[in-house]
Amino acid sequence: MNGTVVLPPRSTVLVVLESSIAVIFMFLAIAGNLAVYLAIYRHKLLRTIPNFLLLNLATADILNAAASFPLLVSVLVSGVWGFHGSVCQFQAFQTYLSYSCSLLTLAVTSVTRYYATVHPVKHRGIFKVKTLFVLICAVWVASFAFAGTPLVGWGRYQFEPFYALCIHDHNSSISYNMFLFVFLIVNSSVIVTCYSKIFKAMKARNRRVHLLFAQGSSSRQLEIINAQEVKLTNTIFIVICLFAICYVPTILLGFLMFTPLHVPRFARMLSTFSVGLTSVVNPIVYWVRSKAFRQALIGLFRKSNTLRIDVSENAGSSNMTERAPGSSRHI
Repeated sequence: MNGTVVLPPRSTVLVVLESSIAVIFMFLAIAGNLAVYLAIYRHKLLRTIPNFLLLNLATADILNAAASFPLLVSVLVSGVWGFHGSVCQFQAFQTYLSYSCSLLTLAVTSVTRYYATVHPVKHRGIFKVKTLFVLICAVWVASFAFAGTPLVGWGRYQFEPFYALCIHDHNSSISYNMFLFVFLIVNSSVIVTCYSKIFKAMKARNRRVHLLFAQGSSSRQLEIINAQEVKLTNTIFIVICLFAICYVPTILLGFLMFTPLHVPRFARMLSTFSVGLTSVVNPIVYWVRSKAFRQALIGLFRKSNTLRIDVSENAGSSNMTERAPGSSRHI
């Protein structure tokens, strides 16, 4: 697609509103996810297996915000797509790359949480740092393949004025539409299956812990470890739920495109912004849920590089662990 494509007529108020939302999302996504990067980079205490996977999510979000959002802002402000067709292909490719990388990362994270909760001994033996990096590389290779197939003829990317984005043309390939659907269902099934077993195991573990205390055991360490695992698992589950909620409008519109129903522009732009919101919410979740991340992010604006971590993560303990960034201790 070359040449200029004009957006549907919009009022001045709507132009300002849509453009402002896009600019705010772009700024928050880049700043928030870069802060996550800096926090983990500066503090080795945060360099854990779950956090490296969350870092992979941040990478996908930064790429999407830096590559796709500026084009979206330009289109919403000017009201026209005046870029070369290759730019459209790049924007669509990057959007689908970020989506597939995020979904695959959440699926891998669910599997690691399943092993950590249900099979902790196997988890320690399987999910070492080297294995983790192999999995992350596999996620990116699969994501490039997922997003790259329309570039080689299976499906087609084109600019859609009602979305103000370059996306896959759902009329170009029925088989690719089916592939998108199967990709979503398979990864969603992995996540749902893992978390159903995780919550079942957590419920059983909590019963065992309460039973130990009822029998007179006073293992404070056991209580802290259990609370840490529960909070980490729930935090990742919140990230997954927010990702799913943000993609609900897009999934619903995907089905409606194959019906005779008229889909208003408002609904399509809601899809565009809700997908963009996925790049914004994760750092907020980390800030709200994790005291370690809050302390690390606040520490970015202080001269002192010392990080104080509450090892109980709100488990009721007042014990504090203080380490400099050079420490190799993990939590």
